[in-house]
Parts: sequence; structure tokens; C-alpha cells
Amino acid sequence: MKKILCTLMSIMMILVVATGCGQAGGDASSAQTSETGTKVITNCDGTEVTVPEKVDKIGCLFGPSYEKVVLLGAEDKIVFDGDYHINSWPWSNVIYKHLNDVPGITNAHSAPNIEDLMGYEPDLVFNFPNPETTKAMEEAGMYVVPMASTDKYDSIVDELKVYAEAIGGDAPKIAEEYSSYFYEVADKVKEGVKNIPEAERKTVYFANENILKTHGNKSSILDLIELCGGVPVTSEIDGGNSMEVTAEQLVAWDPDYIFVDHAGSSGNKTAEQVIDEMVAQDVYSEMKAVKNDHVEVVPTGVFFWDSGVQKPLLMLYLASTLYPEAFSDVDMKAETKAFYSEFFDYDLSDDEVTRILAHLDPETK
Repeated sequence: MKKILCTLMSIMMILVVATGCGQAGGDASSAQTSETGTKVITNCDGTEVTVPEKVDKIGCLFGPSYEKVVLLGAEDKIVFDGDYHINSWPWSNVIYKHLNDVPGITNAHSAPNIEDLMGYEPDLVFNFPNPETTKAMEEAGMYVVPMASTDKYDSIVDELKVYAEAIGGDAPKIAEEYSSYFYEVADKVKEGVKNIPEAERKTVYFANENILKTHGNKSSILDLIELCGGVPVTSEIDGGNSMEVTAEQLVAWDPDYIFVDHAGSSGNKTAEQVIDEMVAQDVYSEMKAVKNDHVEVVPTGVFFWDSGVQKPLLMLYLASTLYPEAFSDVDMKAETKAFYSEFFDYDLSDDEVTRILAHLDPETK
């Protein structure tokens, strides 16, 4: 009997030890994953990107990355930015709290100095969609999220969620709040245009930087124009957001409305200069948009409305401009004020919101 009891006790001890080792092994595996200090996220183009689990210092090379990080509540973590951003959008210097104190990196688009970047010890860098510079930074030991997007109007929602997942902390919660607001606006716009007959829908040309550079069918702007009830005249162009066309082609399309965005930065002519030069040329004089004074300047604010987190404002602006009667309840001043207060933690004055919507710089003090 004693032998049996001893044998049973031995078996039980072996089982306990074995079970304990199994648990320890599980913890060790988990700890090993944790000890690497990294996680894998999926970018908008489906590629997997390795990022740190804890992010305290962020580098913003890609243009709209600064406003995304600000919106996600992590501006105080930014250790450098592209110098073009600091100099090209005067409202950024007013709205953002730390932009004026952040070092600006030269040649951020194409050839940033890797050693200079390393000196700031970033945990994470948001880069342009530039494989060469991304590879160089990764080889230097930096974690990099290159810009990626889709051709859908709500691409910015997915882009922001990628940023939020990379940054961590409260960022994912804020991204969800933005997503909810974005789709509320989208639903309002869809509801407002749903009963407009196809034959009465306005044709739209959306210019980028200058009057003969536009968006092709791989740009999310065409999807957004359609959501707002417009008919993009460039839907047959196979390409993204920097497609060149001829004056003859633009005249042949003869759109009801022309919108000019992405002008006035990086040494380009302002949107107002682009439009003044256009309407002064006889070749465009008989176009409907010119004759009816429907060549419009898209507001900018802290960044281009077509390229960043201000796209809900762009939706409301386009829809209410194309169909003012259907959107008579849209108050762009109130909408812009509410957006800046909620997502940039800045309360615009009446004068400031008027100037933003009029595509004017801040008043100098």
C-alpha cells in the first residue's frame, strides 16, 4: 500500500512540476515577445511594418503626418518635422502648440540626412512613400512607417488608424472618435445628394498645384467628388494626384466647377495667382466655370484639405458649393470651428475662421 501511495505521490509531483514548466514556458515566450519591444502592424497597402511597442519620440517627415500626430494627441512627442511644413502653412504655426520649437529637416521629401535624424533618437518615423529613404533609415536602426493610402474617399480613416496603432496609448481611441465623426459627415452628404437626378449633377475638375495638374482615377479625390454628388471629368485618366493635362483637354471637358488646391506651398504660385492667370487667358474664356464664376479656391488651414484629416470639412465644402440649396443648413464657419476645437484643441476666433475659409494667411501681429 505504501508503495502504491509513494508511486501516486511521485506521479502527482511530476505532473505538478510538468504543469509548472509548461506555464513558465508560456510566460517565457510571452516575455520574449515583450522583451523585443516591438509589434507588427499592417499598413494601408497591406504591407506589414514593425514598430516599437512604446513610442516616446516621433519624427514627422511626411507632409500630413504632423497634423495626424497632433490630432492623435501626441504632438509633444514630435522631435523633428520637414522644414517645408514649418514654412509653407502659416496656420500651422498658429494652431499647433509646438511646431515653432520643432527642428525642420531639409530635403525631407527625398534625401534627409540620416545621421541628423539619428541624432534626435526617434522611436518612430513617419516617412514619405520613398523606398530608398525608408530602407536607409531602417538600416540605420530606425523604425519607419512609410505613407500608404487607397483610392477611396475614406482612405484618411484607415491611414489615421495605422498611425494610431503605431503610436499606441490613447491614440487608437481618438482615431475611432475621428472615424465616427468622419462617417457622420459622409452620411449627411450622401443623404443630401441622393435625390439629385444624374442629369442635374455638376461636373467637376479638381486642380492640384496648377490649373493643368489634376487627379486621376487612382486618387481618392475622385471618389470623394462622386460622394458629394459631383461628376469628375478626369475619371478616364489612369493615375494618381499629379496628372498633367493640356489646356485643350480642359476646355473640351468644360466642367461646371473648377476647384484649385495644393497651391501656394513649396514655392508654388498661390491658388489665387493660378486662377487669375487662368481667367486672363482667352483659351479658357468660354468655359462654363469661368463664365459663371465657378472657379473656386479650396480652403487650406493647417494643411491641404484634400490630403489630410480635414477631409470631412472638404466634403461639406464641396457638397454645399455644388448644391447650396440641398445643403442650406451647412454653416462652414461653425463646422470649421467645431472641427478645430475637437481635433486640434484650438478655438478659432470669428476672424480666424473667416480668413481660413477665404484662403488667407493669419494676420501678422
